[in-house]
Amino acid sequence: MGKFFVPSKGAMSWRECLADSEKQWKIGYSAYSLANCWEDANNLPFCIEKVFKQSKLPLFNNVEVLYGFPEYKVPLPGGNASSQNDLYVLAKANNELLTIMVEGKVSEPFGETIDSWLGDNPSEGKRTRLEYLLYQLGLDKESVLNQRYQLIHRAASTLLEARKVNANNSLMLVHSFSDAGKWFEDYAEFVKLFHLSPKKDGIVGPVQVNGIDLYFGWVTEVLAVKKREINQKVAESKEYYYSLFKTEKARKLAKEIDNYICKKSSYKDEVEDYHQRYKNGVRTDCIGYVSKKGSYKFATITAARKVSFVLHLGKKLHAETAKKIQKEIDELLGNVYEKSDQTRLTPGEVYIRLEWVDNLEQIASFIDKAYEMRLQK
Repeated sequence: MGKFFVPSKGAMSWRECLADSEKQWKIGYSAYSLANCWEDANNLPFCIEKVFKQSKLPLFNNVEVLYGFPEYKVPLPGGNASSQNDLYVLAKANNELLTIMVEGKVSEPFGETIDSWLGDNPSEGKRTRLEYLLYQLGLDKESVLNQRYQLIHRAASTLLEARKVNANNSLMLVHSFSDAGKWFEDYAEFVKLFHLSPKKDGIVGPVQVNGIDLYFGWVTEVLAVKKREINQKVAESKEYYYSLFKTEKARKLAKEIDNYICKKSSYKDEVEDYHQRYKNGVRTDCIGYVSKKGSYKFATITAARKVSFVLHLGKKLHAETAKKIQKEIDELLGNVYEKSDQTRLTPGEVYIRLEWVDNLEQIASFIDKAYEMRLQK
């Protein structure tokens, strides 16, 4: 894998890193749940931070996320396939470096057992890889044959990354989205190999492996059944995107914008709802507005860029105009958008944080202008 990483533009950026985004990126699946949970957090997700602090382990009293790398690949010998970790977090814990490999889980198992993975006549590559993993973990072959292969290389990954950055501490963390705690027993059996007593919603350790302190953790993201059912239904409606805004004022304004464009504007009868569109079987990550006279969005209420309202003028014709309008809106709202978004702004687009807007009248004329400009060819 490359050594260069680009900033995330929101949960949808994680989807691009998946091995099979069409199958893996769905509501209720671990990849989708993990991305949205961690992106919504200012530092650590609340459930993770709570378990860390309740662990009574001094190292986890104050954990600060430095960098996070979704779908992070750790190369291993014995073949071309790397260990693809759901999330690698490099953190600072009580002024010490801490590497965290996060495995998201809903109902899927931790893969096949070592015995099954090896097969009756294992290749030289598999034998080489297993020997390497066992050395990294300080384990022997006979003890792991009934263990899940995925747990073996996830634990090794966090140790390997710790060694790479000279960290003395590492954590293999399972972030479960299953109320029933599916597959906890497999996790527990693996952790017991290190003479530790694992528990749900707890951190155990350390055990020192080749000079590095290794911890294990299982944290459950608690979602009541009723709440989950509501969230899954609402995720396919406009209400889901309204709910993403952080203030009640912004959520109300998002609804007013939708009502204005679709029911009150002079072009209301010409607007199509981009939100109903699909790409590779997945619904778009926004409420988008398209004119029946054109094929491109002119406005979007989106989960990207930490939730914002975007006007699309078109980068081919209106990149410079977009810059001028962005400056005009920034001055009007008394905030510079670019200071709130460290990712590169797309040419031809204008960004608005609805938390900064007092009322619809402030921005209605800019929405109308975006509609008109987007139709120009």
